[in-house]
Amino acid sequence: MSLPDWAPAANDEPVVWQGQPRQRVVHLGVAGGVVLALIVLASIAVIISNGLLPTELSAVVGVALALLVFAVPAGGAWLWRRSTRYVLTDAALYHRTGVLSLTVTELRLSKIQNTSYSQGIFGTIFGHGTVTVDTAGSQGAELTLQQLDGPKAVHQRIAEAAGEAKGERRDGIPGSLDTWKAVRAEVRRLRAATTGDR
Repeated sequence: MSLPDWAPAANDEPVVWQGQPRQRVVHLGVAGGVVLALIVLASIAVIISNGLLPTELSAVVGVALALLVFAVPAGGAWLWRRSTRYVLTDAALYHRTGVLSLTVTELRLSKIQNTSYSQGIFGTIFGHGTVTVDTAGSQGAELTLQQLDGPKAVHQRIAEAAGEAKGERRDGIPGSLDTWKAVRAEVRRLRAATTGDR
């Protein structure tokens, strides 16, 4: 995987994971738009059948209004999915959003303090959810990755990458091997100094 042009990362940062909100977000927007359009058309049919407005005017206004209430949720969901991207490298997590104006959020993995994921009842059934990333010193969630397929796997990838960036090993022991060798050498030096052994 290559780093997208919009990510302000160093070119040598390898991409660990890329994603975006799931495709079904658009399907839900289309379904919501259809329901709203049907409600508008049914309302116009009632207005026409009761003779409250002229038939031609009601039909034209009704169809135009039905198209508008369909297009807003369907188009909004499509634009949101199309303009939202997530990229995880070995050094940072990037979130891109925006259609006319671009916003890119960068979280250095070494600053990530906590990650979590959540799934509602439908998320549990259909395998989607939200991943939340907190950084040290922030109030609340620093970054929320919404409507992801497989949020548990994404959560684990972010947590592992953050741990590796901080020098934590996968076996749960904090610090790198070099750090622990330095600690051992210092303990031996202190022991020798206190006991008089050289």
